[in-house]
Amino acid sequence: MPGQSESWNLPKSWNRKILQDWEIDRLLMNLEVTLQKRYRQSTRKDLLLGLLCGYSLKKISQDLHKENAAVRAGLSNIYRDIEVLTGEANKSVKSSNLVYVLEKHGYRRGSVVAAIQRRDIPHNLPAPTYTQFIGREADMKKLLERLSSVHGAHMITVHGIGGVGKTALVLAAAYLCLKASNENSSDAPNFDAIIFTSAKQQELIPTNSILWRQQGQRNLRDIFREIANALDDPTILQSPPNDQFDRVRQILSKRRTLLIVDNMETIEDRNEVIEFLYNLPICIKVIITSREQIALLPIRLRNLPPDDGLQLIRQQAEEKGISINDEDSKQLYDRTGGIPLAIVYSLGQLSGGYSLNSVLNRLTSATGDVARFCFEQSVQGIKGQPPHKLLMSLAIFPDSAILAAVAEVAGLTAAPDAVNNGLARLQQLSLVNLNPETKRFDMLSLTREYALAELAAYPDFEREARRRWVRWYLDFAHNYAGEDWEKWIHYNKLEPEEGNLRAVLHWCEDKEHYEAVRDLWLLLSHYANLYAYWDDRLDWLQWLIEQSERRGEWSCFVKIIVRKSWLLIRECSSVSLKEADKILRRTWILRDHADLCVQADLAESMARLQIRQKDYQDARHWLTIEEKLVIEANLEERQHIRYFIPVLYHQAEIHYLEGEYLLAKKLFQEVMKSAEKISWHRVINSAQNWLADIAIEQGDRDQAEKLLIQGLTVAETTHNKRRLARYRRSLARWEKKWGSAEKAYKLSIKAIDGFKLLGMTRDAQEMQIFLDSL
Repeated sequence: MPGQSESWNLPKSWNRKILQDWEIDRLLMNLEVTLQKRYRQSTRKDLLLGLLCGYSLKKISQDLHKENAAVRAGLSNIYRDIEVLTGEANKSVKSSNLVYVLEKHGYRRGSVVAAIQRRDIPHNLPAPTYTQFIGREADMKKLLERLSSVHGAHMITVHGIGGVGKTALVLAAAYLCLKASNENSSDAPNFDAIIFTSAKQQELIPTNSILWRQQGQRNLRDIFREIANALDDPTILQSPPNDQFDRVRQILSKRRTLLIVDNMETIEDRNEVIEFLYNLPICIKVIITSREQIALLPIRLRNLPPDDGLQLIRQQAEEKGISINDEDSKQLYDRTGGIPLAIVYSLGQLSGGYSLNSVLNRLTSATGDVARFCFEQSVQGIKGQPPHKLLMSLAIFPDSAILAAVAEVAGLTAAPDAVNNGLARLQQLSLVNLNPETKRFDMLSLTREYALAELAAYPDFEREARRRWVRWYLDFAHNYAGEDWEKWIHYNKLEPEEGNLRAVLHWCEDKEHYEAVRDLWLLLSHYANLYAYWDDRLDWLQWLIEQSERRGEWSCFVKIIVRKSWLLIRECSSVSLKEADKILRRTWILRDHADLCVQADLAESMARLQIRQKDYQDARHWLTIEEKLVIEANLEERQHIRYFIPVLYHQAEIHYLEGEYLLAKKLFQEVMKSAEKISWHRVINSAQNWLADIAIEQGDRDQAEKLLIQGLTVAETTHNKRRLARYRRSLARWEKKWGSAEKAYKLSIKAIDGFKLLGMTRDAQEMQIFLDSL
């Protein structure tokens, strides 16, 4: 086929020579974009390479095995193309000056573009509203890469929530391109024209609230008019309306153009505009900004990370002459959620004389300027539809939530398609984010405040949504919380939900839904005590004690006392042990209100208290009572093992504390065997720790090390905070006796930190004494 390079015999030596001296890929790409001709896969490339090698017409013809006439015609066309590319005069480029012309325009490697080549390309960019563009380095890099002539992208979309900085990013990139184009620099993509159009209808001004714009390009005809004005080409508007598209296309195709269409979501004839943009020549790069996601090579903007957000606050404060300390800056960042527009607006309000508290209150008000500007338009379009219900439901969760929970709270579990489509719509509107790794949905703090105000406007829906929210988490806790024998492996599902679980507890407390707080806390207490650092455990227990006593619900009262005493005994201070003794003796009188299993737990707490007080004889007395209660309960085998294990465990503990290591070892081995029968892994791990301590006391270095390494691995895997602290304590003792003093020191520090976080005062104090002895 004529014109294809396969019919020519291009010497490889040409290619090697050219690649060393010239930026040939950029040159070929620019020729293709500017001339709308194929260069890289045609005879034109071969001829151009021959010229750049400095070869004569005869040499090129010989090497390519072609007639002189055919080569001469091809070379003449190339000269004309170079003139169009570089802007040189017509018929001025020849074989004698081709190298000089291309070198002058910066295509030879290491060459400097001639100063005379500075130009002022036509543009209509609005003046920047900032002195320095802050952050967005990765987004800016991606945008400039896609604007490059070597990138195949024709249309690029930048989307995100209102006020997140879409227009600012695009204008910052456009100004970089403008500077590079005027200076013929390769610092950024070069264009022959840069045109900005915007359909933005509102501006948020700190001094004038929301300002409605009277001008703007809200349809295709407006865009044509702006292009004509920017290029100073009246022929576009003089053409008949039906011919204007072709005229615009014809004019733009003669130059490499950057066309920006800002605020696509408010364009009136959106489909017509997108069709126009899609059909523009490849030499035109189009950037679309929108609050709605458009599947055209999207760049999604999120809130500024803390470092960039705080830098923007400092910049705005300095420009406006405001003094703001680090603490207030951090508070402002948190309240704005890192949304640049909200930050700039807030600093503008401060400079206008408003107090910080007043500004912060305005930010979280659903009727405030920021919330209305960022969300009102997007939310208005989904009211009365599933996305609206999903938005309001997700706002109830203070932390991220899984799809099943959001669907349940929204009352849409029977309509999975509506849920999936609704959440997809919310993501398109940038109102909701989906973490691709965790598969959890969340929203920015400003979005949540607005969505909560929406929720309050629909009290019937809110009442039912809250009821479903509480019910969902009760079911969730029932499935994954509770006692940890056979269930500890599921506790890892609770950690991502901690914030939401706490929110349920607090909301139910505020509404005096005692039963819900009671049931949820009884399910969560094991997890909160062993696997998490909930510093308000005693507060919740005290509230439940008071509420159950006020209601005369004595069976629950006894259960809660057992759990509170467990924490007080674990703290092991003189004050906490005294309080534990007081409440346990009082509750023992009320034991008949509880079933035999709870009574056995109560007796175990009495035994644990006496062990901490080193009254081992009385402790054995209470263990005997506990054993009798377990037998009297006549439990099925697995339950019987579950309630009998604590008797063996504390008997073994007493033997260890009395120095009877052989008896303690035997009983702890029995504890492990019994726990293995019912898969009570926490107790297995705990008994193994005791056996390691016994091995240390007996001088069995290897056995102690083996047990400690195995046990620590399990404790780390299951995130049992108490066991982690105790294993580190034992390992520190091992290192002091047989290993490294430095390792013993580090392990001691970690153990002390763990004990303090868990409120285990005596253990922390004893570990500190050990640390001081190193």
